[in-house]
Amino acid sequence: MNCEQQAVRLGRGELHGIYYEPPPDTEASGAAIICDPFAEEKKCAQRTLAETARMLAGTGIAALHFDYRGTGDSSGDFADFGPRQWQEDIQAAIEFVHTQLEVSPVGLLGLRLGASLAAQVAEQNATIAWLVLWEPIIDGHQFVRNNLRRSLIKAMLTQGGEFSAPQVTNRHQAELIDLDGYQISAPTQAELAQIDLSGPKTFSQPVLVVNIAARAQVTNETQTLTDSYNRGQAQAVVLEPFWNRIGIIDGEPLLRMTQQWLQQIV
Repeated sequence: MNCEQQAVRLGRGELHGIYYEPPPDTEASGAAIICDPFAEEKKCAQRTLAETARMLAGTGIAALHFDYRGTGDSSGDFADFGPRQWQEDIQAAIEFVHTQLEVSPVGLLGLRLGASLAAQVAEQNATIAWLVLWEPIIDGHQFVRNNLRRSLIKAMLTQGGEFSAPQVTNRHQAELIDLDGYQISAPTQAELAQIDLSGPKTFSQPVLVVNIAARAQVTNETQTLTDSYNRGQAQAVVLEPFWNRIGIIDGEPLLRMTQQWLQQIV
């Protein structure tokens, strides 16, 4: 397996990523675009997503793992971008794989917010061959509320007697809010809150939706999302939420499940 740096040029910037190729003398059966989660979750999930790219390449599916604008090694500042621009980045990555790397068909594999963005892009792009959605954010309003609540709890723990709930609330209502060191603009916060994966879908290709939790049980919310696709399949895997854990977590059960599903459809 080979991996190399790739740059996807956009009108106002450049996306950077790593392209993982299948072993020599193995023709790629397609390609996967790996879509990162949000902010600190991206940092925690980096190792597992790199292992995922290597797994895909090892089974004959090329993989492009790239950074959205404002993140990683891509151009721009984090505070200047949000879900709408990151969907554009996914679209640009798909086009790059099709036209510059000349690999098809192309599928999307996303984690958390990356899964939500991938699902939204799939509603707009008829060239996508399959979707893998790991623990997607279905309700953006709830996602934003949970992040703000976590920020409030962190402030309580770190500030001690100097903690002031009104001050923290005022900061959350400011033009730029700080979440774990990431500056989030008010428009980006609003875009995140508007994410809603409920309702019928037009995407008609195979979809795998995976719950990742302490119990191997698909939640009602996940099953409802899966049922909104014509060819959806829901599965559950017992695994720690590696996107908010520091340290090494063995993601092998999740990778094996995903590999088996892909082998059936690719």
